[in-house]
Amino acid sequence: MELRQLIKERRSIASYQDKDVSNELIEDLLNTAIWVPNHKLTEPWRFVFIQGEAKKRLAEINRQVALSKSNSNSDEELEIVGNNAYQKIISVPFLFFVINNIHPQEKLREEDYASTSCLIQNFSLLAWEQGLSTFWKSGKLAYCEETAELIGLKGNERVVGQIHVGYPAKSQSPVPRVPAQERITVIN
Repeated sequence: MELRQLIKERRSIASYQDKDVSNELIEDLLNTAIWVPNHKLTEPWRFVFIQGEAKKRLAEINRQVALSKSNSNSDEELEIVGNNAYQKIISVPFLFFVINNIHPQEKLREEDYASTSCLIQNFSLLAWEQGLSTFWKSGKLAYCEETAELIGLKGNERVVGQIHVGYPAKSQSPVPRVPAQERITVIN
């Protein structure tokens, strides 16, 4: 597939087939994805794969996060909210966190974050090329204290993304984008 086509056709699809995704495949994709611009070659990233019992713990954390945000007072509705949140994690074939070292110098901190974000985009494109969908998640689950403890987040690190990976169960049409020409300013 041509790169231009790959970029335009890639989608974040959160509905997955019941089909395993191997550690080896993810590692292979990550080994290519790390080839990003990275000022001072700090390579500030690391990855935490969530599997087995850890996935169940993360799903339970997601349940608690969803319940804490719910406006419902009905026990029945709360049970549904909690179970849906739990299943959102359990049903993901492969889940990992991308963690970024926080550089003490502000300039490098921002550049490192940008490089790590580029890595995630590279990974997403490579995965799509292999028939996989990725969903780059952030939000309360990715940043809460319980998740930080589960993934072993250190004081000088931050989560850049929680990445869900799987073979898509459906297709999704592209969302139109504003043409770049409408956002260009030329200064002479």
